[in-house]
Amino acid sequence: MAAMPPTMNRYPWGTCLDKLLEMPLSDWFSFIPGIIAIWALRAAWRANPERLMKRARIRTMQRLGISPRDSKLRVKSIAENGPASAADELNWLATVYRGNAVSPAMTCGTGNPMPLTFSTSTVALGGLSKAYSLYAAELRKGSFLGTASAPLITKEAQTAIDTSAALASAASGGGAEVSCRCWAVHLKLPDERTFDLWQLPDFESGTLAYDLFVSYRRHRLAPDFHEPGARVSPVAIEAEDLETELLPTTAVESGILRDKFQNLRTFDSVLPRLIDWRAERDNGNGRMRLHLAMAETTYAAVLTDHYPATFRKPGEAAGMQSRVAAGENAKLLTLSTVVITGDNKMLFAGRSKHAGSHAELFGPAVNGNLELRPRDGILADSDHRGIPDPRRALAREAREELGLHLDPEHIRALGLAKFTVDKERGTHVLLSVSNVAQTAKEVAEGVRFADPLEGRWEVGSEMLAVPLPLPDSDIDGLLSWFLHSPILTPHAALAGISTVASHIRVTAEQLNRLASSGPTGRGPDPSERIPLQR
Repeated sequence: MAAMPPTMNRYPWGTCLDKLLEMPLSDWFSFIPGIIAIWALRAAWRANPERLMKRARIRTMQRLGISPRDSKLRVKSIAENGPASAADELNWLATVYRGNAVSPAMTCGTGNPMPLTFSTSTVALGGLSKAYSLYAAELRKGSFLGTASAPLITKEAQTAIDTSAALASAASGGGAEVSCRCWAVHLKLPDERTFDLWQLPDFESGTLAYDLFVSYRRHRLAPDFHEPGARVSPVAIEAEDLETELLPTTAVESGILRDKFQNLRTFDSVLPRLIDWRAERDNGNGRMRLHLAMAETTYAAVLTDHYPATFRKPGEAAGMQSRVAAGENAKLLTLSTVVITGDNKMLFAGRSKHAGSHAELFGPAVNGNLELRPRDGILADSDHRGIPDPRRALAREAREELGLHLDPEHIRALGLAKFTVDKERGTHVLLSVSNVAQTAKEVAEGVRFADPLEGRWEVGSEMLAVPLPLPDSDIDGLLSWFLHSPILTPHAALAGISTVASHIRVTAEQLNRLASSGPTGRGPDPSERIPLQR
C-alpha cells in the first residue's frame, strides 16, 4: 500500500488536543471574537420569527402525531398570508390530526365536513388543548434577541391560546362520546307539511333555555355551474385551497343556475350548513347547551337542494321534475328569534312582497342567516376566535330589519327544528327568544331606525303582537293557531311554539293531537296587528 503523501497527513485527535493545550493563552483569546461572531450569527438565524414558529410547532405537533412536513407547510402559509384565527387553526388541525374519533362516521379529515371539536373524544380534546397551551408558552419564551415581541409571534401565541381555550371548552361538554336528543317530536300537518322539533324547553327537567357551542369547519358544498370566462360570483373566487364538495347537477340544471346568477340582483353567497348537533351538559358550569356542528353551503346549493321550484319548467306540475329537493345535502341552518316585549307580547314581523321566500306572511320578529364572510360595511358574525356566533347574527338582523338593539348575551336558545312545506323543504331552524324593555308599539315605532335596504326590502308594513300566555292558561288554542294559521311562516310557527314552551309545559302528545286535528280545530287568531313606523 502506497504511503500517504505528506499533504494528506492528519494529526490523530489526541495529538490535535495536545497541540491546542500547548497554545499560549494569548492565542486562545484571539479566537474569542470569531467564536462570538459565529454564535451571534447562529442565534440571529434561529431568532427569525418564522424559524422560531417552525421549531416550536414541530416539537409540539410531533407529540400529537402530526408530521414535521405538515407543520412546516402551516408555518409557511401563516408567514405568507398573515396571522390566522383560532377557527383557521382548528380547520387546519381537522385536516392533519389523526386522533381518535368515536366512530368512523364522525372521523374528520381532508374532504370531510365534520369539525374536529365535535367529532373528537374528551381525552383527545384535552390533550390537544394542552399541546396548544405548551406551543403558546414556547413562542412566548422567544430568544435572547427579543423574538417573542415580534408581531407575528405575538399574534401566533394568542391564536394558540384561543385555540387551546376552544378545545378545552369543547371537551367540557363531554366530547363525541356524549349524544343526547331527549325531546323530539315529528308532526304531520295537512298539505304534506311536516315539522320536526328537538330539545324544546322542558319544565320537568328544569331546562328553560340552552347555551350554544359551535364547532365550525370551513368545508363548502356548492354546485359547479360556472362556464369558463363567464361572470362568476364572489364565492367562486375565494382561496384556491378551500375544501369544496360538488353537488351534482345535470347540464340543464347548470344552465338554469347560470341564468339565475347572471342577474345583477342575484349573487351566490355563503350560508351555514348544519352537519350534526347534540345536547350536552357543560361540566364547567353545569348548564345544558346545544352543540352545533357547522360547515358551509352556497346559496346556489340551497336553491338546488331546498327549493323544488328551482328547476321546475313553466306549467310543470309539482313533483314532476327529476330532482328531489329534500335539503338532505345542503342542510341549510336559518336563525329565528321571537321578541318578548315589556308588555308581555310575542312579536312576529310581516314579510314584504319582495322577500325572497314566504313573501307577505308573518315570520318571527328576527329571522335571517349567519354572515360567514365579511362584506362591505358588515363584519362576519363570529366571535373573537373567528368561530361563527348565531347570537351575534340575530343581533345584527334585529338592528338591520327592525332598528332594535338586542344584546347577543340575552338571546336564549330554545331548541332546533326542521320543516318541509310545498315551496321549501328540509330547512333547519335554530329557535331562540329575547326579552326587551320596550312595549310592542315602541318596537314598531323604532323600525324607522332600521337599515334602509334590509328593513324596507324584507320587512312588510305590519307586525303581529301575540299575548304571552299566563302559567295557568289553556294553551291548546294558541298552539293550534301556530300550527295551522295560513298567515305564519314555518319559522314563525316553530319559534312561537318554542317560546310558549319556555313559559308553560308543552308535550309531544299535545302537539301531535293538535296537528292531527287540522285547520278546522285551529284556535281564534290571538294577534293584534300593529303598523310599522317608517
